[in-house]
Amino acid sequence: MSQHTTTEVEPAVTGTQSVFRALSILHAFTARRPTLTGPEVAEMFGYSLPTAYRLLRALEAEHFLVFDRGSRAYSPGPEILRLAGVMLHRDALVAQTQTSLIRLRALTGETVAVYWRLGNRCTCTQELPSPHPHRIEAGIGVDFPLTRGAAGKALLLDLDEAGVRALLAEPDMPKPVGGVEALMADLKLGRERGYTLGVSEDAVTIAAPIPWLQPGLAVYTVTAPEARFGPQARDAAARTLVEEMDRLRSILRK
Repeated sequence: MSQHTTTEVEPAVTGTQSVFRALSILHAFTARRPTLTGPEVAEMFGYSLPTAYRLLRALEAEHFLVFDRGSRAYSPGPEILRLAGVMLHRDALVAQTQTSLIRLRALTGETVAVYWRLGNRCTCTQELPSPHPHRIEAGIGVDFPLTRGAAGKALLLDLDEAGVRALLAEPDMPKPVGGVEALMADLKLGRERGYTLGVSEDAVTIAAPIPWLQPGLAVYTVTAPEARFGPQARDAAARTLVEEMDRLRSILRK
């Protein structure tokens, strides 16, 4: 009696599916996970190892990824940097915000940064550290959920209550630390003030939306150690930040 062996065949993948799979791999890179190997991608997404390598090599061929032969790992490549430059330089935003950040750091004496909304996370894209020896820095490329911290909450200020609740219902969105109603109250207060406030460990952050072509796209932050950022210092920095947003708004409208 002859025996037959069955080989599991991976379902055919359409062109659109391949695009989404490749994009999912790019989304998997973060500041905390800057490299990925073929086996890691296969395990993360449930792909066969040949499929994982096929996608990785296609991204490498188009310079979205680079491959390190020593570690056998892939990391983001120069094409991503080129596209980021296109996005950041449109409408001269980088030049305007860099000058504005320098001004804001001089006025507050603390670390200032720009955060962009990328998906359901806020990512630090520009940062000028405080000149003080004891300072708080996030680091360019570091990202956080929109439900955590002043920057994330500031990116939600332009959403109405229904929009925020719909966002919170998404499966990849971490629940607010203090609960949904506490977040809603924070956002209501933030809309009245024009800025949000966040305290995390020994750091205090104030954030305000950048007057931009698309609401909820980017915010400014001022961050300092809690020991140096008492109520009076926070209020002064918040006023300075709101005034700077008003100044930037007038520039962008010209």
